[in-house]
Amino acid sequence: MPHKEPLDIFLPVRWIVSAMLIIVVAITLLQIIMRYAFDSPLIWSEELVRLIVVWITFIGASAVCYDGRHLNVEVFFKAAPPRLRVAMRVFNAVVSLAFLAVLGWHSITLLKIEMMQDMSALPLKIGHIRLAATIGCILMAIGILARMLYRRPGLRRSGSLTVENDAM
Repeated sequence: MPHKEPLDIFLPVRWIVSAMLIIVVAITLLQIIMRYAFDSPLIWSEELVRLIVVWITFIGASAVCYDGRHLNVEVFFKAAPPRLRVAMRVFNAVVSLAFLAVLGWHSITLLKIEMMQDMSALPLKIGHIRLAATIGCILMAIGILARMLYRRPGLRRSGSLTVENDAM
């Protein structure tokens, strides 16, 4: 029976982040060309690149959470017995979800305030930068929960928890 690749439910997020990174590189190169070849810099490029990089950070972090690569000290994890690994994984998820809940809640408060302030070069509100944190917190929580609950081929189950042999 051929080995079936597990479904990566965060693949669309990975593609979006990749496209955003390509846009950042393109805008940066365009800014260099406009500034040095035509002596006409793009006044909006730095602000847009900053906005996109913040979005890349928070949205990309959700895929990292799904992969289980956040808050990971592999030396201790790999040395631990399997039952302790499960307990460490659950503890890690609970602490991460609590942190994301606090961060997400406070980012909503700040988002409301920052939606009243305009960006200097773009016709957007400063809150559009903060929105990345709010949406990112939601996606990271989904990534952590999906990692804990989604049964991926090739992984064994311990109770209701997906257990991998070598990664947290």
